[in-house]
Amino acid sequence: MERMRKLLIVLTAAVVLAVAGVVIYLRSRPLNTARQVAVAYLQRWQAQDWKGMQLLVDRPPPAFGAVHTQMVSDLLVSNLRITPGTLVVTGATAQKPFTVDVALKGLGPWSYNGTLHLVRPARRWKVSWTPATVHPQLASGTKFARVLHWPDRAPILGRDGTVLQGQGDAVSVGVEPDRIKDPAAVVAAFQQYAGVDATTVNRVLHTPGARPSWFLQVTQMHQDQFAALPPAFIQTPGIVVQRTKARTPLREGFASHVLGTTGPITAERLAQLGPPYVTGTVVGLSGLEGALERQLAGSPSADIQIVDTTGSVIATVDHFDGSPPQPVTTTLDPAVQTAADNTFAGTQTAALVALDAATGEIRAVVSRPLGGFDRALAGTYPPGSTMKIVTTEALLVKGDDLTTPISCPTDAVVDGKHFHNIEGEGGTQLNLQQAFVVSCNTAFVQLAATLKASELTRAAENLGFNAPEPLPLTSKGSSFPHPKDLADQAGAAIGQAEVLATPLHMASVAAAVASGAWHQPTLTAGASATATVTQLDPGVAAKLRTLMGLVVSDPSGTGVLASLPGTPPSGKTGTAEFGTGNPPRTHAWFVGFRGNLAFAVLVEGGGVGGKVAAPLAAKFLSQLPG
Repeated sequence: MERMRKLLIVLTAAVVLAVAGVVIYLRSRPLNTARQVAVAYLQRWQAQDWKGMQLLVDRPPPAFGAVHTQMVSDLLVSNLRITPGTLVVTGATAQKPFTVDVALKGLGPWSYNGTLHLVRPARRWKVSWTPATVHPQLASGTKFARVLHWPDRAPILGRDGTVLQGQGDAVSVGVEPDRIKDPAAVVAAFQQYAGVDATTVNRVLHTPGARPSWFLQVTQMHQDQFAALPPAFIQTPGIVVQRTKARTPLREGFASHVLGTTGPITAERLAQLGPPYVTGTVVGLSGLEGALERQLAGSPSADIQIVDTTGSVIATVDHFDGSPPQPVTTTLDPAVQTAADNTFAGTQTAALVALDAATGEIRAVVSRPLGGFDRALAGTYPPGSTMKIVTTEALLVKGDDLTTPISCPTDAVVDGKHFHNIEGEGGTQLNLQQAFVVSCNTAFVQLAATLKASELTRAAENLGFNAPEPLPLTSKGSSFPHPKDLADQAGAAIGQAEVLATPLHMASVAAAVASGAWHQPTLTAGASATATVTQLDPGVAAKLRTLMGLVVSDPSGTGVLASLPGTPPSGKTGTAEFGTGNPPRTHAWFVGFRGNLAFAVLVEGGGVGGKVAAPLAAKFLSQLPG
């Protein structure tokens, strides 16, 4: 039996070797007919097997492979399919027509017809190759090029159709190396007059491969900025000015973090966007310009050209139509945004967000400093006592009332953790209303201890915590982790512990009180129609409105500095501890509403909310029209 098994193994191996030998023999047989050579050549071309193709060519030139690889790289070919036609043999020559279907990255399909010419030297068929074999209009010393024509970017509009950012006149300020007499003077002039740091100027001055006669841009500015510069700046030898077109906002600094910037494509953006984008394309780099790049830019038209070694166009062999750009309409209100922008001066580290309380549509966004990250939408901070709006909602839903009594000691202990009031006040007997108006921490941590953790979490999530903020821009939702214990719950109730919120989100909390429902914030026209809406209990919302009104109108309220003539705002102050200092530093908050406009003001590391953020809220409201 064992001998039989071994015999079968030997026989099987012999059969396998025999079959393999037949396959090798068949593959190694010469291609003797014109049809065999033509079909094999076109199949290898489709597989981009340049070496295999070259074996079938009669006396292939040295540039054979380069012509094919250049076509693939210059036209960004992603796929190539060749359909052969009917072979015609005439004596020792033959012609095989074919159709080439090419997929061009970022442009789409392209098709053309060609002819494969064959000859029979030395009794064996070969391809008679010239560059025209690749394309009928290609010749020696020429190559393919794809030329893109981008349309002007579409504008970003305000809710009323005002152009907030669009194409406009600009001034490009740079240097021409061969005109420079004193490089140090050039660096100093850019620093003194244009605010460009020395590192940036020196990097431009030492651009690799730059020719002495080239214009090298250092900065770009709007015409009004340039007009304000002293003549001494551009009189510095080597500094050169060119007029150009650029994205221009309604006003310098207007909603800059939201609208965003454009510029030459970076390596990161090129990897994100892919073809038809190429090095040098101007794209959106941040804000809505970056997030809605394809809508604002449209797609380019393109010409497939054949050019010579100097780049001169020999022929345009095909054209691709692009798609027109489309404007982006935002929910921003130019008047509200202008008032918000004017609220902050200098390099103050702060943020302001204003919302339509009835819809959640964003009316204004400000983040300072202008060169920093977007604190308004992406900065997360402990909300401090502004969180008492959420805690009070939980208490009122549980059954407490504004008259519920509570003490306000200077120090309160919950589950072994000590809590204090920001300025050491306390030692009085209050009710819930008074505790909210004077923002007594020790009263609220005691009240929070009467809640179930699930009740406080429900209230937070009812007011949008732990929910996504599906804006087109990078934004961070606010987080309310489920309390780990009673001490953690007490801290969370006064906006400390691990609670984090964006200014955008705290503005939405104030908007929920004003309108009676929490609306998911939106930034683009029409988005509010599908945004999440969570209704508050009408009676609870009415009591919260009363409390927030008293914070500003009651003489003992922490928000009295937000008061101003006319209709007073309603609000809540917040002083949120952060860091490890002793005493810790604090962020200053004020959130509120007046009429249908809700808002949040944050001054990062600013101190006490009632003293710092509340006056800024009044300044913002005082500049609104009407």
